[in-house]
Amino acid sequence: MPRLINVTRLTPMRRGFLAGYRRAKAKARKEMHAMAADYDAALAGLEHEFNELASAHYRKCVADAVDEARIERAAMSPGTLLH
Repeated sequence: MPRLINVTRLTPMRRGFLAGYRRAKAKARKEMHAMAADYDAALAGLEHEFNELASAHYRKCVADAVDEARIERAAMSPGTLLH
């Protein structure tokens, strides 16, 4: 839990230090939020790219299986029953 500081009782040098510290902390917080937003955006882009690749791979596997089944069916004699 943050400790409350009575700024009026501090020396001018300590007041300056405290003001600078608070300003730097606020700036760091803003930068951290910006970095987190960039990270989230990059992660979402990678996830979208992965889903596209996975879908393309699935479609290719299905197309290959269908092609293989057609080749096997064409190799069978015309009167053969499928099971």
